[in-house]
Amino acid sequence: MRDRKITLLGPEGTNLTLLIIFLVLNFISWLTLFTLSDGLSFDLNNSLFRQIVFTLLAVFLFFAITYISMDQINQYTFPFFGLITILLIFIFATDPKEGVRRWYDLGVIDFQPSEYIKIALVLFISKCFVENYNKVYIGAFSLFSISLVFFQPDLGTTTLLIVITLSMFLVSDIKIRSILFLLLLGGVFFFIFLEFGLINQYQLNRVTNFFETVDFAQSQSRLAISSGGITGQFFEADKINQIFIPVQSTDFIFSAFAYQFGFLGVLLLFGLWIFFFYRVARIILTTNSEFEKFVLAGFSASLIFQIYINISTVIGVIPVTGMPFPLLSLGGSSIIATSVIFGIINRIFIENNVVI
Repeated sequence: MRDRKITLLGPEGTNLTLLIIFLVLNFISWLTLFTLSDGLSFDLNNSLFRQIVFTLLAVFLFFAITYISMDQINQYTFPFFGLITILLIFIFATDPKEGVRRWYDLGVIDFQPSEYIKIALVLFISKCFVENYNKVYIGAFSLFSISLVFFQPDLGTTTLLIVITLSMFLVSDIKIRSILFLLLLGGVFFFIFLEFGLINQYQLNRVTNFFETVDFAQSQSRLAISSGGITGQFFEADKINQIFIPVQSTDFIFSAFAYQFGFLGVLLLFGLWIFFFYRVARIILTTNSEFEKFVLAGFSASLIFQIYINISTVIGVIPVTGMPFPLLSLGGSSIIATSVIFGIINRIFIENNVVI
């Protein structure tokens, strides 16, 4: 790999298109949270100010990762995966919040390691594939880390991690019958967990209630989206925030965005993401590095599925999962983890001489 001088901005330093998309997506989040808050105040309890602080940290990380080569990322993949796995293990020693153990309380912020296992798992599987490790061992280590998230419990992130793993196995040279065997094995384990009461009752209630009753939050969310119309209600001050939706700044923020900015705003948001994935797909087809190909494929699967699950939840197609919308939902761990993904992708763009 050719050594290069890396600068912050300019034709050598970063992919300007990627940076602009990253900043615009964060700015859209600010606008949406502004409509859900009482304005900006310099207090971490203020959702808008909190998101701005996280964004500034995310931008710093985005540029910082620019200085880490893909060879170095490859080199430290196993230690990083091991560290996040250890954090997932020790989280079971923390006090539960609302019946779950997902966060380390750091006082000012909560640290959620399950957000970072999304990154670590992609890097881990990519490195293992490139170095031709036994796929049974790869699947076993992946399943162990996924099970730690499952028992927090966090069914939404567990599903995402399974999708990431299966997607990366599919783009490798694994045989289809092996994928079918993994799916069958997963189904067997699910029914074993169900039989022995290892699945949290509230997770089962979410699924059963979805088919038996109409979820209030999802019903209100659909109403908000349909009320947004073509151009949204952003400039209609008397209509803002009149439709109540629980956890609207996190799980259901897409409904708030659609209500405020309408169909045109949704087209803009989707357009930015589609163009981003198009650029990533071009690099996958042109790069000579197998490690980079797997990393890009894994990160793309992760982001696409997060967006799909969040929107499916918001419109009531599937039960509520708690999956955030990348770079739109309020949440420090989510935005920082996504900034790391963008930073690594930016580094891959640089090493493939794609700067605009």
